[in-house]
Amino acid sequence: MLGFGRPNRLLRSPGEVIAAIAETPVAFAAIDALVSNDGRAGLAIDAAGQVLAVRLRGSRALACIVPWTALRQTVEGIVVEGDRRFGSVTLIGISALDVRRLGQPQPEEA
Repeated sequence: MLGFGRPNRLLRSPGEVIAAIAETPVAFAAIDALVSNDGRAGLAIDAAGQVLAVRLRGSRALACIVPWTALRQTVEGIVVEGDRRFGSVTLIGISALDVRRLGQPQPEEA
């Protein structure tokens, strides 16, 4: 190992997705997030209903605000079509139902 930079990292929770957003130059106040099963990408929502996609490139996080129409369901998960710089990313194991629940209050367990 040559010791350049940090090793590749993974996002393991919605909180880590929100923390990764803070590392990017995009101003976005996320209230909830989803993380891909492979830990390489996430999706966040703010109080106004805007959606932001996050992807990891090595140890660096990239973020892009995307319209709802940029999301589509595939067999692998949700595909997010970002701008030219961001590209597209697949949220492995995430379904349209998961995205629909994004930002909704969770029922309390008894």
